[in-house]
Amino acid sequence: MVSIAKASMTRLQWNALAIITLIGFMPFAVAVITNAGSDSDGLSEDSIGPNPPNGPVGRGFWWDNGNNYSSHYESTIPMPSGWYNCVYIEEGRCGEDYSYSNDYLVPLTASPNNWINGQTLFQFGQTHSHSLSPGEYLGTSGSGPFGWYMYGESFNGIKSNESLDKISYQFIEYQTEYACEYNGFVDLDIYASLTFIRGNETYELENFVFETTNKFEWNRYDPSNGHWSTACVIGIELEFDFTGFESLGITEWNGGNWSETDHLIQIQQVVRADGQNIGSTGLPWAGDSFFVFGAEHESINTVQAGFIIKSLTTILSFGTFALAIASTPYWDPFKSFFKGAI
Repeated sequence: MVSIAKASMTRLQWNALAIITLIGFMPFAVAVITNAGSDSDGLSEDSIGPNPPNGPVGRGFWWDNGNNYSSHYESTIPMPSGWYNCVYIEEGRCGEDYSYSNDYLVPLTASPNNWINGQTLFQFGQTHSHSLSPGEYLGTSGSGPFGWYMYGESFNGIKSNESLDKISYQFIEYQTEYACEYNGFVDLDIYASLTFIRGNETYELENFVFETTNKFEWNRYDPSNGHWSTACVIGIELEFDFTGFESLGITEWNGGNWSETDHLIQIQQVVRADGQNIGSTGLPWAGDSFFVFGAEHESINTVQAGFIIKSLTTILSFGTFALAIASTPYWDPFKSFFKGAI
């Protein structure tokens, strides 16, 4: 039998292998570790919960309501000086000379609404409901920014010490139904961010881009014919999906105390995917009437997620170290050490 000796790799070959691994494998490995443990069981829970505070309680306040307001409103619907300043809401504040309230905030006040079976929602006033009568709205609130500051106590469905894998917020203008083929339903690109706030500390999650639509479908019971059927309304859902690192980081940051963790949901811009101007495109929160707000979340097992991340990080660190010394004189002693240990 003829035996063929295999030549060992030279240092130059090891260097080339190290470079290829760093360029090709490392980004993939880091992505795997970053997302490790972030998969939940896929079961969504109502974040507001079945037992929210009763009565028309303040759930939060408007943070931004778009930059569309023009002097046209003031010229066509005359009101006393100072009345219109609160339609310019920026970072939670109305105009400084707003003289028809003791507060510079525009509160999101509502009683619970069970419009969707099995889920609790809040009914809030739209962008211009606090300053215009129904029917006076011009038909656009611009492309943004929009924002809502929601108090942590409004999310009774998120249990103490729960670690979120993802949370979705629903904005639905439920009062008018459309045929599901309605041409007013369009694809949208929404640029958004989410900030959790506890006391004077914040945890920011930025640069989310949602490829979504303004069509919201739900299955509802029609008492006129006794059947369940699909209804389509103007609605948008934003699902913030966290990596394993982010889920664990949020839990460590707020200690799992969700009743004292406020949610600041911000939309920097809404863009039509077809490139057309946002114009009078239907947005559920835009108008002088009402919309409903809901939230759902999925959780992860923090012990399991932490174990997976730490284990993979250790393996990756060991592999990187071995690769780094493979082209050096230290490789043979290192290899011999492990051979002797086995």
